[in-house]
Amino acid sequence: MKEEKKYIKRLKMVMSNIWYIIAIVAICTAVVMMIINWTATLAAIGKIISVLMPFILGFLFAYLIIPLVRMIEKLLDHVSSGKGLKIKKAFSLIISYMFVIGILVVIVVFVAPQIVQSVRELGKTVQQGYTYIKANPTSFLDWIPFVKTEDVMTGLKDNIMNIATNASTVLFPYVYSTLTSTFVVAYDIFFGIVISIYMTWEKDSLAKGLHRLVYSMVPPKYSDGFWEKLIKSNRIFNGFLLGKAIDSLIIGILTFILMLIFGFPYPVLLSVIVGITNMIPYFGPIIGAIPGCAIYLFIDPMLAVWFALLILAIQQFDGWILGPWILGDQTGIKPLTVILGITLGGAYFGVLGMFLGVPTVAVIQYLGGEFIKTRFRKKGIKDPALITENKNETDSQENQA
Repeated sequence: MKEEKKYIKRLKMVMSNIWYIIAIVAICTAVVMMIINWTATLAAIGKIISVLMPFILGFLFAYLIIPLVRMIEKLLDHVSSGKGLKIKKAFSLIISYMFVIGILVVIVVFVAPQIVQSVRELGKTVQQGYTYIKANPTSFLDWIPFVKTEDVMTGLKDNIMNIATNASTVLFPYVYSTLTSTFVVAYDIFFGIVISIYMTWEKDSLAKGLHRLVYSMVPPKYSDGFWEKLIKSNRIFNGFLLGKAIDSLIIGILTFILMLIFGFPYPVLLSVIVGITNMIPYFGPIIGAIPGCAIYLFIDPMLAVWFALLILAIQQFDGWILGPWILGDQTGIKPLTVILGITLGGAYFGVLGMFLGVPTVAVIQYLGGEFIKTRFRKKGIKDPALITENKNETDSQENQA
């Protein structure tokens, strides 16, 4: 009887190992086939992403708005369980979405027309400049060495004729594609908002489900630590995004007020650009200043200089006072790491990658630091960085004494 049990136990172990090997072989085969047919793989991934885009947007909207919902819920902590708890959830959800939608309405009703008007004025300025250059080509090109005015004007006329000839074949497909893309984006955003409402309402249930999933997949001795690191990573990522969004909103408003005070043209358009690009740490204000300086160079070069000085002053205020006050030490990463995050994020995911690259690198840095601490703890040795830090503090105290 005992031998039969041992035999059955060994047979189960062998079968489990066989299934494990089969699973590994199947996964490796699937990965190899995906790499071989990389074009088809990318097409399939793109199709899946396009189908799931409302859910992806819904998750992003809910992820960004849940902290606001929780903040309002904390203000209503006196409301206890039962029907009062559901009323508190519903009230927090309604107020949060009304606040966000109200901001969007203000942008669409008040800010967007101002931006359109500024773009129209810019178009008129460019048209006037083009008319002047066309009427007085020598006055514009004589100061450029090794450039023949006749060649430039001939090339300019040829380009205009080519554009006019190809307009009918290029313009209509472009307009159709733009309208189609706009409809698809509007559809995804609308249903993304609807889905985000459901996700926000069920945030506690989703968190419990994720908690259960982690504890079911991760070995028991690692599950608590894994869950704590997951929560900390979420706080770093979400805290940076929300803090930087508030910081950028304040910087945009401050830029608009100062541009009005000093009489700069196009204050709404340029302050919006500065506010949006301020989401990119360190380099955002520089990127946001480039369009304004380029525009002012065609109006008055001194305006470009004064605008650059204004943005520099605002950047110093943001870097030394406003940013640390709002963000605190949300990321704790150095400028070199920020450059790495912006570079990699921008290279692979464009502008969105530049926005999300820094908090992503911050999370990776945090997880890497925790991994190194764990390795030191297992080896039974002290962290050299902590030893050096303690030594520096001791030396400093001795010098003061």
